[in-house]
Amino acid sequence: MNLESPIDLGPRTSSPEARWAWRFSTCHHLNAQRLGGKGAQLARLFTLGLPVPDGLCVPIHAMEEFAQHNGLDLDRALGSGDAAVWAEMAEQIRAGEFPSHAISELALAYEGLGAGAVAVRSSACDEDGQSLSFAGQYSSFMYVQGVPELLQRLRSCWASLFNTAALSYRRQHAQTLVGARMGVVIQRMVPATSHSCAGVGFARDPLQPHLEQMRIEACRGLGEGLVSGRVPSDGYTLALSDLRTLSQNIESKHTALLWSPDQGQLHLQALTQELADSPALDLAARQEVGALLTRCSRLLDHPQDIEWAREEGGKLWLLQSRAITTLQPLEPPEADEGPQQGRSDAAMSDAVLWSRMDIGEIFTGRMSHLGISFAKHYQYQVHRACGTGIGLLDLGDPDHYMGYYRGHVYLNVAYTAYLLSQTPVGIDQAPFLHRFSSEEVTLDGYRNPYGLRLGSTAWRRAIGHGYWVQKAALELLGAKRRARRMVASRHREYERALQLDLSRLSMSELREEMRHALAYFKAMHIGYLPFYINAFTLYGVLEEMCGAWLPGRGMHLQNRLKGDMSNLRTVESARELWQLTQALQSYPELPALLEATPAELAHDVLSAHVQGQAFLRKEYALFMRNNGVRGHEEMELTHPRWVDDPSYVFQMIKIYMRQGFSVDERLASNDQRRQVDTEALLAELSPARRWLLKRVSTLYCACSRLREETRMSMITSIWLVRRVVCELSRRLLEQGLLRDMADMAWLDFEQIQAYLDGRLSADQAFPSALIEARRRRQQAWLREGEPPLTFIGRPPERSAAPLAPIRGDLSGLGTSRGVLRARARVILDLNRQAAELQSGEIIVTQFTDASWTPLFALAGAVVTDIGSMLSHSSIVAREFGIPSVVNTQFATASIRSGDWLTVDGERGLVAIERLDSKNTGS
Repeated sequence: MNLESPIDLGPRTSSPEARWAWRFSTCHHLNAQRLGGKGAQLARLFTLGLPVPDGLCVPIHAMEEFAQHNGLDLDRALGSGDAAVWAEMAEQIRAGEFPSHAISELALAYEGLGAGAVAVRSSACDEDGQSLSFAGQYSSFMYVQGVPELLQRLRSCWASLFNTAALSYRRQHAQTLVGARMGVVIQRMVPATSHSCAGVGFARDPLQPHLEQMRIEACRGLGEGLVSGRVPSDGYTLALSDLRTLSQNIESKHTALLWSPDQGQLHLQALTQELADSPALDLAARQEVGALLTRCSRLLDHPQDIEWAREEGGKLWLLQSRAITTLQPLEPPEADEGPQQGRSDAAMSDAVLWSRMDIGEIFTGRMSHLGISFAKHYQYQVHRACGTGIGLLDLGDPDHYMGYYRGHVYLNVAYTAYLLSQTPVGIDQAPFLHRFSSEEVTLDGYRNPYGLRLGSTAWRRAIGHGYWVQKAALELLGAKRRARRMVASRHREYERALQLDLSRLSMSELREEMRHALAYFKAMHIGYLPFYINAFTLYGVLEEMCGAWLPGRGMHLQNRLKGDMSNLRTVESARELWQLTQALQSYPELPALLEATPAELAHDVLSAHVQGQAFLRKEYALFMRNNGVRGHEEMELTHPRWVDDPSYVFQMIKIYMRQGFSVDERLASNDQRRQVDTEALLAELSPARRWLLKRVSTLYCACSRLREETRMSMITSIWLVRRVVCELSRRLLEQGLLRDMADMAWLDFEQIQAYLDGRLSADQAFPSALIEARRRRQQAWLREGEPPLTFIGRPPERSAAPLAPIRGDLSGLGTSRGVLRARARVILDLNRQAAELQSGEIIVTQFTDASWTPLFALAGAVVTDIGSMLSHSSIVAREFGIPSVVNTQFATASIRSGDWLTVDGERGLVAIERLDSKNTGS
C-alpha cells in the first residue's frame, strides 16, 4: 500500500490479542516476549503510577504479521548467518507494505496520543534485559510526526533487528538468532528546550557501589546529547539516606542538543553564558530526581538505572528504568600505584622527578586506555631508537623513559637528564631539570637518583662526547635534506591512504597495513626528534646569552628578538585556513550556503552542490593535503583528524567569514613591532656579540621551522595507525565484540597487534568485561580531578582542580610579552566552543596544541593551566604578538567566560575582575 494513500478506517482486528497497538495502561499484563523488553518495562512503570510519558506498544506479533503479509521469511534470513542476507532482509522490510487494518489501527492509536511528536523506539525481546543490553545497536527515532512518517520509522525499527552488529552481539553471547523478533514503542516526546534538562541516574554509584550513595548526571536539552557524549554534563553524588548532595561537578554546558523543525533533525545549539555556567539541576531538582530513583528501586525491588527528562516548567518524567546488573566495585589500585614502569629500587623511585609539561606537545591531556597503550608502544618500540638519532651512545633502560598515572603520560625527567649528561650540552643537568618543573616541586638541594654523570670513567665519557659531536655534525649537514625527504614522504603516504579502502582488505592485508603504518611511525619519530632537541637546546643557549649580555633589560629577552618564524607550519595552517576562506569568494553561492549550514553538515551539503563540488576538489583538497592530519591531542588514537571529521575546519571558515580580517596583516604587524624591539636591543651589544646573538637566533628559527615541518610527517604516521585501528574497531562492532565505536577507547594496542598477528583470538584480545573495567576506571579518574604537573617520587593525593574558584589573581609563566585587559572566553572543548570566541577576547583553557592555531588569529591573549616557554600556546602567541601566561594551574577553574582579565605576558600575572562582582558584591 502506498503510504500517501487514504487510510482505511474500517473495523479493528477482531482478536484483542492480535492488536497492532496497545496503550501502556492496557498491556501491563503482557511480558517481554509479547512486547519486547523496553515496551514491557515501560508499560509496567506506567501502571505503577510512575511519571512515564504515555505511549503505545507495537507487539512482537505485528512484525511477524507484517513479514507474512510481504512474503518474508525472517527465520531463514536470521539462520543464514550471512551479513549480506541480513542486509537484504533489512531492505525488504523497509520497502514492505502494511496490511490496511494495521494502518487503521495504528492511525487511531496515534490519534489517541494526541497526534503530536512522538519517539519511536526499538523493543527487542531481550533488549534491556538482565544479561544483554544491545545499547545503541537498534534504531530509535525522535520527533516523529504524522502517520506516514510513523509507519516509515516503524519499519526502520524492525529492519534494525538485522543490523550486523546486533546479530553478531547476540551470537557472541550464545543467543540463538532464529526466533529473534522486535517490538516497538511509540511514546509522547517530552518537550526539550535550552532551559529544560535531561539525564541519567544510578541508584548506586556504579564506580563506588559499596558506598551508600547514588549518582545523577544532567545536561541541557535532550538526554541523547549526554548519552552520545555530544554535550557536556553535570554530575551529582547524593546520599541514599537523605538525598543531601555529597559532591557535584558543574561543567560549562555551552551547547544543548535540540530538535530543529526547520532542518528536520537534531542539532547543537549554543547556550547563553548564564545557562552554560549554572547547574542543570538546582538542589530541589536533583533531590526530586533522587527521590524518583529511590521510588523506582523500591517498587522494582532492585537498584535501578534510569533515564529522565525535566521540562522547562519543572515537570519531571521517567523515560526508562533498568536494573543495575554490574555493581562490582572497581579493583583497588596497587598500594605502590605510581608512574614507574617495570621493577625499580624503592629508594631511587622516591627521588625521581616526573613531569607532564613539555611532553604535552604530543601526549596532551588525559588519554584513553588505547592512547596510553599506544604511548607504551612508542616507549618500548620507538623511543630507544630515537636516542641514537640525537647522539646518545648509551640508550639506557626503556622502563625508565616514561611513566603513566591516572591516564596521563609523564616524562621521567631525572632519567632523561641522566642520559643527556653523556653529551657536552647535557653535562649540567640543572637547566633541563628546571625547565620541566612547575611550582609544585622545589629543586633546592635536589640530587638526581640516577647520578650526575653517565659514564663510569673519563675515557667512557670522552667516547660519549665524541660520538655526540660526530652525530651532531652529520645532523647539521643533512638536516635540510632529511626534512625535505620527510615532507615528501608524508604527502605520498597521505595520497596513498586516501586511495586505499581499508574496508575491502582481508585480515592479512589489514595486518600488513598496520605493519607498514608502524614502520613509518617509527621512522618519522626517529627523524623528528633531532629537530625537536636542537630547537630546545638552541633556545636554552639563546636564553643564557640574553641573560648574560643584556642584564636588567627585562624578562625573557630571547622571545623579543625578531626571527623568521611566521612561516612555522603550525602558524602557516592559520594562514592557509584564512586563504581557504578567501577562496570562497570565487564561488558566489557558497558563502551564504555555508553560513546557513551547521558545520557538521557542511561537507555533505557542499558535496551535493555544483560549486561546492568544485571547491572541495580544488582549494579544499589542497588545504587538507597540507593540514588534514591535524587534530586535537594527536597521539590519542580515538580523536578524529580534520580529514576524518572536517566540522572544525568549516566552523573556523564560518568564524573567519564573520570576523572579516587578515591573518597576513596580523602577522606582519607583529613582525614589524618585533623588528623595532630587536634593533634597539642589539644596538647595546658589541659587533661581535651582536653577530653571534643573531647567528644563534637564526639557527634557532631554522631548527624550529624544520621541527614543525617534520612534525607534520610524524603526526601523519599516527593518523595512518589510527585508520587501521578504526577499521578494526568497525569490524569488531559488526562481530558484536564492541557495543559501539566509542568502545574503541578501551582497547589495548598490544592486544590489537596480537590479534592482527594471529597470536590471540578475538575473545582473548577483546573481552567485554575487561573493556568495561577500563571504561569504569577512566570514569573514576575523571571524578578525581587532574593529577599534578610535576612531582617527585609518588604523586600526592590531591585534585588539581579546587573545589571553588580561587578568590584572587593568578600567577604563572609569562611566555609572550604585552599587557591586555579584555573579557575572558573559557574554552574546554575546542570543536564545540570555537564559535563562541569573539575577536579580541582572551582564550582561557587547559592547554593548546596545533589544532588551536587558527583560533589564535582572533584572540587578544591566551591563558592556560599548563605549558612552558616552548609549548604550542607560547610559540604561537609570540608569532601573533599577543600576551601569553601559561602554567597557571587553576585558570580554567577560577575564571568564567565574561570575566574581565588583565594579562601581563612578561611578568606572568593574570588579574581577574569577576563577572558577578558588580551584581553580587562578591
